[in-house]
Order: sequence, then structure tokens, then C-alpha cells
Amino acid sequence: MQSNKRISRRKVWFGFAGAIALMAIIAWLVPRALENKSSQVQMTNGTAAALSAPTVGGATLGHSGMSSSSLQQTFDLLKGAPAAATQLHLADLRRKLALMPTNAAVAEIRRFLDSRADAPTHLRFKIMEGGNLEEAPTLRTFLMDELLRLDSVAAAEYAKVVLASKDSPDEWAVALRNLARGDASADGRALLEQKTVELLRHQPWQQEPSVGFLEAFDAAVFVGGTKAIPALSDLVRRKDNQAVAHAAYLALDRLVINDPVQTLTAIQTTSESMQGREQTRANYFARGDVRDPRQRELLESYVLNLQTSAAELEAFAGVYPNANFMISPNLLTQNQTPDRAALVARDAESLRVVREWIADPRFAKQRPALEKISSRLEEFVRQATQNQ
Repeated sequence: MQSNKRISRRKVWFGFAGAIALMAIIAWLVPRALENKSSQVQMTNGTAAALSAPTVGGATLGHSGMSSSSLQQTFDLLKGAPAAATQLHLADLRRKLALMPTNAAVAEIRRFLDSRADAPTHLRFKIMEGGNLEEAPTLRTFLMDELLRLDSVAAAEYAKVVLASKDSPDEWAVALRNLARGDASADGRALLEQKTVELLRHQPWQQEPSVGFLEAFDAAVFVGGTKAIPALSDLVRRKDNQAVAHAAYLALDRLVINDPVQTLTAIQTTSESMQGREQTRANYFARGDVRDPRQRELLESYVLNLQTSAAELEAFAGVYPNANFMISPNLLTQNQTPDRAALVARDAESLRVVREWIADPRFAKQRPALEKISSRLEEFVRQATQNQ
């Protein structure tokens, strides 16, 4: 969810009110997370251990083991190093790992990860285009990211180790991505779906969400389907937690974009799931495309529904057809944005159908809202015609 940009039908905006709020929250979260990590080393087995003496299988690694490796040298250098120096140390480690035979580099990384030792990097959890990490907050997350670059199958196997216990939301975010990319089997897919819902439901991570936790919501978009919708809907209603609510909103929005019929049907059949967030629901239904008969049917049902309040209908009328898109680098998925021709065609057909609704006696109570939609779409269509 980082570095979000909103594309409207006529103009590109770098952020909007919700995105700016989320970025501000992330800006507030990151220093706190870095402060916490700089004061301690995460030991995922819950026991204390000396940073200078990681263990594997209960045995301390001496000079004949990891202490002589490039990885161990980086581990030692990271202790107390500032962020600028950390980036140089990690870049050097990446070069050295790339020069090693792949199997040897994978084994080296796996041995260190199995030791459960870790060190903070004082960097953010930052995603680059394509889903890999541009910055990693800990040495372990950096190594999990490198493992995927080297061997996706090995990365997926270690992801299952991480996902077996809830030690770090940032590690879970990377592990979910690695599992998705490295294990396309039915069992792998089922595990990914299960663990994604577990992450969304884990209250300790919700209470003080890390950037990695928020970014992990993209796994729900990647998995698709409806199993994550109840969890996301619950989080959207969290008025006491703006960061989590906005991340859930974006994930649900992209599920609607990717599979509007299935997602809107799930939202419609559980109306209580959006209680208190009716205007948010209006934004989702405004994604509907009347050129698809099934989506048109859903939209007609939604507009005619007596449970749709005047405020919700007004919110729907203010944005339909919703052509605003948030874009950002994601762990697993790519953003879908229609081209101009598609938007123009959609506007024209939406205008035609809305005029039909206005003339239809069934929509008499909704006519004022529909006339607002018609007026706005007439202007869009006029502008499109002039620009041909």
C-alpha cells in the first residue's frame, strides 16, 4: 500500500485523501517500528541468544562455521550500524551471494535463517516494482527476499516454516509472497488462502500494524475468491484503526475490480458486513459495468434495494461509474487500469442504461440520484466526442 497513486478518468493524482492518510500513518509507523527493532534482535523461538553466536540445531557456530562466511560478517557489521551503512553492507552481501553457486548460497541463507538470529537494518519495509523488497527492516526479511531471487522453490519451503508460527508480521508478508510464487500446487494454494485469512484475523498485528502487515493484504487480492471477504469487511469497519481499515478497503476494492460479480454478490448477500460503512459499499458497487449483463443485474438490484439509504444512494450517484484507481507496487499483484477507449465506451453505455432507469417506473424514488449521474455522464461523453 505504499506510494499509492490515484488515476481518475481525466487526470492523474499522486495520492488522494485516503491514500495521503495512509501514507501519513505509515510515516508514523515506520519510525516506531525501526525504533523497536533497533533496540532488540528478534528471536523467533522466544529465547535469548547472543548476536555474535547464532546457533543451528542447538550448537554454537564457531570459526569453522558461519563466523567465517560473508553472511556472518554482514550480521556482525549490522550490529549498531546506521541505515546508510546498512544499505552498503546488504548490497555487498547480495553481490557475494550472487557470485556463489546457487545451491551453496541457498544453503548458506537457510542455515542462518534456521539459527533464528536476526539484526535490525533501520530500513523500511519497501516494495519495488515486481514485488521484491527495495528495503528490508531486518536481516531475516532481507534474506527471505534474497532466497526468492535465488530459488523460488526453496523460498516457498522456508515460507512454510515461517507461517507455522506467528513471530513477525513482516516475515509473514514475505513468506506469503514466497509461498505464492514458489508453490503453485493445490496444497500450496490452499495453505496460502488459509494463512492469508489468519494474518487478517490476528488481532495483535492489527493493534499496532507494521508496514509489512498492511502490505500483506495484497495476498488476499492474489488469492481471490470470497474467503477473505468477511475478514476484510470486518477490518473496513474499524473506525479506531485507520491504517488497517484503509488497507482492507483497498484490498476489497481491488477484489471488486478483478472479479466484480463474485465480490459484489458476496457483499450484497451479507449486508451487515458493511454496516456503518454504507458509503464505502456505494463506492464498490459504483465499479459495476452495465455492459456485462450479470453486473447490470447486480446494479439494478442494488439501486432498487429499499435498504439502500438516501445517503448511500447519493454517494453512489456521486461516483458512478467509478473510474478512480489506486496504483502502487505490490507484493504479488499488478494494478489493473483501463485505457481511455474502455472508459469512453463504458461511460456511453452507462449513460444509455441510466436513461432507461430514469424512464422506468420502478426507479421513481431513485430518479433524482439517477438524474445527477446522467448529467455528469452527458458531460463526460460530450468531452470525449470533442476530443476524438
